[in-house]
Amino acid sequence: MFSREQVMEIIEQQAGLLSELEDQRQVALNKQQKGYALIVVAAVVWLGTVAFIGSTSEMGFLVAFIVVVGFTITFFILHAVFIGKHKKEYLLAYKGKVLTAVTKAIQPGMRYRPHEGISEDLFKSSGLISSRIDRYHAEDLFLGEVGETELYFSEVKAERKDTSRDSEGRTQTKWKTLFDGVFFMADFHKEFSTWATVTPDFAERTFGWFGKKLQKLGGNVIHLENLEFEKAFVVRGGDQVGVRYVLTPDMQERLLKLREVLGDTVMFAFKDSKVVMLFATYGNWFEPDFKKPSYEVRQIEEFIMEMQICCEVVETMNLNTRIWTK
Repeated sequence: MFSREQVMEIIEQQAGLLSELEDQRQVALNKQQKGYALIVVAAVVWLGTVAFIGSTSEMGFLVAFIVVVGFTITFFILHAVFIGKHKKEYLLAYKGKVLTAVTKAIQPGMRYRPHEGISEDLFKSSGLISSRIDRYHAEDLFLGEVGETELYFSEVKAERKDTSRDSEGRTQTKWKTLFDGVFFMADFHKEFSTWATVTPDFAERTFGWFGKKLQKLGGNVIHLENLEFEKAFVVRGGDQVGVRYVLTPDMQERLLKLREVLGDTVMFAFKDSKVVMLFATYGNWFEPDFKKPSYEVRQIEEFIMEMQICCEVVETMNLNTRIWTK
């Protein structure tokens, strides 16, 4: 990881740009304050209208309805013009300029494209999320090389729309989050023709020996000798020999190390001589904080830390070692 001194050096190199963006942030904050003030004024005007008309009219309900609709429309217009627009412009500028420059300084072989993300087709092709996806969003794409290894990663959120009817026939709609985190894909250091998935073994941890029996319902389960690995993950694959060629005892230990860093949601897929990794994140990664000054050190440190967590997967999995010819 980079030291505080190294981060400060990067900030000094971007001092002019950060000053320019801080001016833009201050303008956006002033617009926000003006927008909130106008919203308060609008609320007073609409409430005054209710009081005046309500006292002279018997159509109180209709008047209240019109006022609510009118104030709602006014609120969204003022919010969009004075609050949302300028904040969004600032965040886009910060990510497109500052974070792009930081990426180049920290990982010269990587490129950062904040407005792009992993495609839905590529996400589905991993086979790690089998459910239907009804809403998909990806952003903050990183692509390039770390050492000799080509890799891609971005934030992804995938959701499914569930519709049901209650006992009275009313339709209820809920959005279920299938995945919300980072999708990572890299060139593996071995050629292989089989496939394998390594997913959290919640069944065995929850139900013990009975959970182990439940694993078999999905088919293609492959058991390995590492007991700690077996408790943490369930492995499925195309064939025993091919999967063991990929998931060597050393690789199993490396995946357990990644689980310690990334949490127990981490999962892997090995397919077409690539490795895919998914892990959940809590909070929006690679995102500046509008409330903090542009030059604030901590948010730049967090961005570097989040990026390095992903890039260091290459070292943890030893992907740059090219013992085998590809």
